[in-house]
Amino acid sequence: MRFRVMHYPAGRLLLGLLVLGAAALYSYKVQAASDQPPIPHGVAMQSWQDNGQDGRYLLQLAQGQALKAGKPVIGTVTSDTDCEIDAEGLSHCHNNIKLADGSEIMVIDTHNMHRNRCLGAGDRLSLTGVKGPWIMGTLSKK
Repeated sequence: MRFRVMHYPAGRLLLGLLVLGAAALYSYKVQAASDQPPIPHGVAMQSWQDNGQDGRYLLQLAQGQALKAGKPVIGTVTSDTDCEIDAEGLSHCHNNIKLADGSEIMVIDTHNMHRNRCLGAGDRLSLTGVKGPWIMGTLSKK
């Protein structure tokens, strides 16, 4: 019995590896992009695509002390960074916010900046803890 060895040109082999690599990368990005944090129960928002609508933002605490539920505090946004868009069209902006008592927190604002604007330096917000690391922020009228 003889075994036949088929030889493929190196170009075809490289093209095949490139196609497989691209498919694997695309699959990974799609899976990673759908890993948005779940919206907490009781928050009147159906999708992260709507976050920021009417000046109301659901924010996730990244650094600092959690805010108490039902006790609004005033804060001023001091920075807006890391707003790259993911595969679902959402940005995960990092905002530093200086609170009225002088302390600072950093939050993540997951939103579609083509639908609703990013929070920007100088924006004033009324902030209320929702539960755990979640904060509801409402832009103050200028």
